[in-house]
Amino acid sequence: MARSQEIQGRITAFARQLGEELGEVDDSDALSWLDAIETQAVEIGDAVHAELVKQQSISRPVADESVCPECGQLSRYRGQRSRELIGRRGPLTISEPEYYCPACRRAFFPADPLDRRGA
Repeated sequence: MARSQEIQGRITAFARQLGEELGEVDDSDALSWLDAIETQAVEIGDAVHAELVKQQSISRPVADESVCPECGQLSRYRGQRSRELIGRRGPLTISEPEYYCPACRRAFFPADPLDRRGA
């Protein structure tokens, strides 16, 4: 609970700072003043969402080896690779580990072991 209160406090401060920096809302092309504010807030929220996903994907721990999904052989970590995906809120860029299987001579991205949708 304390963590969520801390985050809420930071969000409040961030929103206040953005409001001050953005200044008066231009509602000339909007349906209403509220519509203009909500459009601005959604755009900011989407940008924060995309950046948070990107940063979290970069900081995920990676293993030195992974099992090749094709042949079952151990494959070596080759590095991080950026990939474009479509998330719930639109396009995202994530960083994920790439592995190379010398037996199959191909690179692959291992499935997320925490993906519980299909299991």
